[in-house]
Amino acid sequence: MAIAYHIRGSTAARPAGEPLLSPECNDLASIIEGAGIAADLSPLLDLEPSVGSLEKLPEAIAPSVRLAKDVLRGRSCSLFLVAHTGKRDLIEFSSLDGTGMRQHRSDGRLPSAPHWVVETGQPLLVNKPEDLPWPLAALTGPRSPYERFVCVPLATREQILGAMLLTRSPDSEAFQAADMATFESVGSMTAIAIDNLKLRHSITEGYRGTIKALAGAIDAKDPYTCGHSQRVADYALMAGETLSLSTESMETLEYAAVLHDIGKIGIDDAILRKPSRLNPRERSAIESHPVIGAAIVRSIPFLKATESLVLYHHERYDGAGYPHKLREVEIPLGARIICVADSFDTMTTDRPYRQALTINEAMTELKDCTGTQFCPTAVNAFATGFARSYQHYSP
Repeated sequence: MAIAYHIRGSTAARPAGEPLLSPECNDLASIIEGAGIAADLSPLLDLEPSVGSLEKLPEAIAPSVRLAKDVLRGRSCSLFLVAHTGKRDLIEFSSLDGTGMRQHRSDGRLPSAPHWVVETGQPLLVNKPEDLPWPLAALTGPRSPYERFVCVPLATREQILGAMLLTRSPDSEAFQAADMATFESVGSMTAIAIDNLKLRHSITEGYRGTIKALAGAIDAKDPYTCGHSQRVADYALMAGETLSLSTESMETLEYAAVLHDIGKIGIDDAILRKPSRLNPRERSAIESHPVIGAAIVRSIPFLKATESLVLYHHERYDGAGYPHKLREVEIPLGARIICVADSFDTMTTDRPYRQALTINEAMTELKDCTGTQFCPTAVNAFATGFARSYQHYSP
């Protein structure tokens, strides 16, 4: 599941007269020297994932589109999906050359062939204006918008998902009944693919609900870190996008970042909430939480890929971390990213034993510890992703 993010507006603003950060900056020095970032991080973290069931639709329907155009010698092929608001509101995915799908929304104020097919559930074959059914002929005038086309419903046993439309130029060969039958078969295949995509999306949303519940259990253990897990995930994804990680890697990174502290469920509350320095026994207990967390996610099939990231997110680049004192590339890249994101959020939020650092102070600390505590690649990716998010934020 590819994960896309956008920044929502907020009342927070950067200090007057200070420039926005350059999205091209690729190291922390550029950020620290370029501008003083607003102290309020909430605008950058108010992120909404675009993970709806339409996200993978172009990829899922592309084979059907190519098949229809090649077999039936079509000029263009478009797919119309019923939006949540009703059958008069369709989302169109169109392809003229078969190499990509363009998307736009039709509000249904003017009925069209796809609207008619969706509402009646009947296929439509039009080679000349006289072939249009009366309601459409009355509204479109003497000439059809597509002089030759076939349009079929995308139907499952439970509902009509939309319609699929194939066109030919006016001077091309006329569509025959056999073409209609072939296109209906393609439409049935496409409807099954879309329905399966929706099912997978529903399952994924169920996974996300499970993860949110687990993250909520972490927050309940320590009110001082409430929201920490989600912020770490947001920061980690900024770095992941900068590095152009694969869809699968981004999903694993997000899940692991949200759950990186899940092992703290097994730590005594008195230790977690202690406002003073920990003694050696208490420190040892705290340092066991990555091992406990890895054991928890290992037992959940869809989270198994996050195990190594949860286990190693406190390893240091110089080998002085825990639990296994791994170093450099021995540590999975996702764990190195989470280490940076975790440290940055810890530094920039109030804790019982100290006040939060400013953004520039935290960035300076990351820079100073790059190559020792932190991986240079992870730090630079986070810094660049953070800068781009700030650049795109419009107060």
